[in-house]
Amino acid sequence: LGRTADFWRRGIATLPAVLPSMSSPDGPPSPMKEKVDLAKEKAAEYAAIGKEYAAAGAQKAKELAGKVLAKDESGGYLVVNEAKARYQAIAARGAAFSKDILDKADISQEDLSKLHRIPAVVSLASLVIGLLLIFSHYNTGWVRGMMWINGEVYEAYVSTTTAELGKDGADSDVLKKYFDGCGSGLFGNGKTCALSTLCAGPTTPYDKPEKSTPDQAWCDLEDAGGLANTLLTVGLIPGLGTFILTFIFAAKEIGKVGLVLSKAESQGISMTAQKYIIAGCWIAFWGFLFVSMVAYAATVPDTLGVGLLTLEASFGVVRLSFLLVTVFGALLIVTLFDLWRPDGFIEAWMEFSETPCLSAKKALYIELMLQLACYLAMFVDEVKWEMLLVVICAYYVDAKVKNFMVMYVVLTTASILFDLITLNFMPQDWQVYTPGQAFTHGLFMVVLILKFLILGTIYLYEKENDGESSGWKQMAPDPEKGEEDEIAE
Repeated sequence: LGRTADFWRRGIATLPAVLPSMSSPDGPPSPMKEKVDLAKEKAAEYAAIGKEYAAAGAQKAKELAGKVLAKDESGGYLVVNEAKARYQAIAARGAAFSKDILDKADISQEDLSKLHRIPAVVSLASLVIGLLLIFSHYNTGWVRGMMWINGEVYEAYVSTTTAELGKDGADSDVLKKYFDGCGSGLFGNGKTCALSTLCAGPTTPYDKPEKSTPDQAWCDLEDAGGLANTLLTVGLIPGLGTFILTFIFAAKEIGKVGLVLSKAESQGISMTAQKYIIAGCWIAFWGFLFVSMVAYAATVPDTLGVGLLTLEASFGVVRLSFLLVTVFGALLIVTLFDLWRPDGFIEAWMEFSETPCLSAKKALYIELMLQLACYLAMFVDEVKWEMLLVVICAYYVDAKVKNFMVMYVVLTTASILFDLITLNFMPQDWQVYTPGQAFTHGLFMVVLILKFLILGTIYLYEKENDGESSGWKQMAPDPEKGEEDEIAE
């Protein structure tokens, strides 16, 4: 700021040489001379203010650098020690809070240690999935399209039961002019209108019916929403079963729960049959979610009169729930029937836990997990197959195969170039985004930043491992060692 003010002050000081006559020789100063003098005073004032701010900023930066670089007697950084102390304090409060809850529920730490971890985590995931589905049920973000009334075009946001015009219902008052009952009833927040009301037709006829959205389009949306609602509601029944039965199975080693399962076995329901029942609930839940999405996508109309309909974030929440059910359901089923050995997973977790905190490898693990979580959340908008790059990089870190590192760097660099094109095409005014678009575009920015961070961390990770043996694999056979070409059959 100080340099900028000095620049303008020097520039203004040269104006008398540039302008030959700014004051008359015999009369009072001209208006131009007064303006230049005023500009000089303002420039000097702004220069002084800028120098003060620059000095204050430099002092604060110096103090901050002193705090960051300060070390204790043992040579450790004070900032790191302070962060560890705060983390330990928060962890202690969290442990005390959880212990209080467990004591009220009459659950001891010994009982808690008997929980089977994978079924317990999957049970909790099923509860979260159910809450997501309930949240998305009536949100006006299933489809979005352009409708018109008397030739005037409006943006419509539709749920399975209601519709509203404009962002946050800003234009919904238009519907009230032609449809009695809009903004009232169970969903009456003054901004939404029931699809059944729109399907019944306008109570006040349109002035230009040929330039208005036909009633049949609203009826098709009502039918599609009703079908999806029915399938999702019925699907929540096995969904509730997945939560209860999976949690019971996870707690089977706890005395009271074990008695319940023992009674079930005495009634002829063997442990194998119980596993099949749990797996059946997950498969039924998965099937209802898939069929509801397919049925809704197949039965919604193509248009509301202007342009095409597009699926929105609330439908994307159902899509995300379907993905989570697929992942956690498969994880539980292979665990129940011993279809996989968790040795590799346990080994990877132990390696992550034993990796030093302040190392490039630990940072790489954390960045990859954060990026994977962002990709999963972006399923609300669209399926992001770029998440497979995370798998490639994770395999490189775990197996130390540099071929996969090269593959990841090349593909990620190409994806960054495409992301930059997308970034420049995106609207800069975030007010025009819907909530779902704002959410996913924010995640897009986070993922793009993480790509640069991961590439930099890979460089640091390779620098750390310069002294170790190379991870390059010899692809060509070595005749001196008796190796021969092999053809895959």
